[in-house]
Amino acid sequence: MANSRKSRSRNKDSGVQAAFERALGNILARVSVYATEGSAQPTKGSAEPSEKRPALAVAYSGGLDSSVLLHLASRYAAAHDLPIYAFHVHHGLSPNADVWAEHCKTEADRRDVPFEVCKVDIAGNDKRGVEEAARVARYAALGNLCRRFGVPLLLTAHHQDDQAETVLLQLMRGAGLPGLSGMAAFQQQHDLLGPGIALGRPLLGNSRTALEQAAVKFDLKHVGDESNTDIRYRRNALRHNISPVIETHFPGFAPLITRSALHAQTAQALLHDLAMIDLATCKADSPGRTLDLSRLKNLSDERTDNLLRHWLYEHGVQLPSTSRLDEIRTQMLDAAADTHPFFDFGNVKLHRIADRLELHPNLGTPPCDPVAIQWQDEHEIILPQWRGRLVFEKTAGPGISADKLRSGMLTVSPRIGQERLKVAANRPSKSLKSLFQESSIAPWQRQWLPLIYLETDLVFVAGLGMDARLLTQGDSRSMRWERA
Repeated sequence: MANSRKSRSRNKDSGVQAAFERALGNILARVSVYATEGSAQPTKGSAEPSEKRPALAVAYSGGLDSSVLLHLASRYAAAHDLPIYAFHVHHGLSPNADVWAEHCKTEADRRDVPFEVCKVDIAGNDKRGVEEAARVARYAALGNLCRRFGVPLLLTAHHQDDQAETVLLQLMRGAGLPGLSGMAAFQQQHDLLGPGIALGRPLLGNSRTALEQAAVKFDLKHVGDESNTDIRYRRNALRHNISPVIETHFPGFAPLITRSALHAQTAQALLHDLAMIDLATCKADSPGRTLDLSRLKNLSDERTDNLLRHWLYEHGVQLPSTSRLDEIRTQMLDAAADTHPFFDFGNVKLHRIADRLELHPNLGTPPCDPVAIQWQDEHEIILPQWRGRLVFEKTAGPGISADKLRSGMLTVSPRIGQERLKVAANRPSKSLKSLFQESSIAPWQRQWLPLIYLETDLVFVAGLGMDARLLTQGDSRSMRWERA
């Protein structure tokens, strides 16, 4: 009987390793062997991973879970001749942080795994709270280490119980499908890691108990973080106070919640595909930063919300709440054509302009002082304060005299008021306000369109064109404004 129990125990432990190898194999199959455009490249002066082999990095805290991950990953890497690194983030929040870092270095060295530690400072006044601030800083540091060493794939030790806790926490926040999907086994891009770094979770199918048993079998040394028992943190409260009660009434609930998360992931993938179809129908420009309102209005409210979520997320906007999304849909779709409502998302602004929804970078405050420039036959003059460039091109037709451009002083200026421009020889001069309105250029955009004077004459207005009264034949230049 004892031998039978021992045999089952060995099979269970070997099952963790077998499951890990299958999961990591699937993850590696989705990571390109060759460096591709946009993937992580080693920074100057850093180590070069072996060519044509995908390097791995393990997020190694020294705890039980990441110790199992490092053990399994290092064995896998050695067997498959893959470069591997162990990256440790030193938060400095615990008096034991230095001891943990030293322990991690010792264990990595014992396995011949290159080890790097990165110290981060957690702002004490971070409004997100220490737990979230530490998470954001940790992922940012890990992403930077991956880019420094040219590692395209980071592995973390999240497991089945972590997944169940994540889904339950998201449920308590009233999350939608993206939140209820929990954590994916593979993410080509993780927001907090930064560009070019994929994230893999090869232990996601294993329970915490199975990892504990594996740690005993492999005789792994690990550290314990005292903050993991602090129930002031919601995840710890869920883990220590709530999950045991659920387990009493619903034994083995974690795998069931994980199964539900997989169903949610499937549903979310279908919503993503639907959003891509609707975006192809509704986008009004090739970069996809503009949506055609007339086409958007043909969609149901549910499809509109799904498309807006996808569109905003693709352009770096944190997903809005359900109430704010409803407000966006109502105000943007129902606003009068001559109004210009907008929503500020911090890094970008969402504007309605005529029959379009447009996303634009939040540029801050436009310049308020004129800037003098001397043209010396350049093709373009970059004006970073105006977020653009002034382009000069030779023209066979009417243009600004090249001699006058060389000898005179150009001034780049904001609008003051009362300026007029004659955009065509057969049209009367008009106020800039009227011309901007005719061109459906919103007031907020006008602030970022500079006026170009040659000595005292207004010769060009970005977004509108040159003044026809000052154009000549011969050796001349046309002027064009390009946004950066």
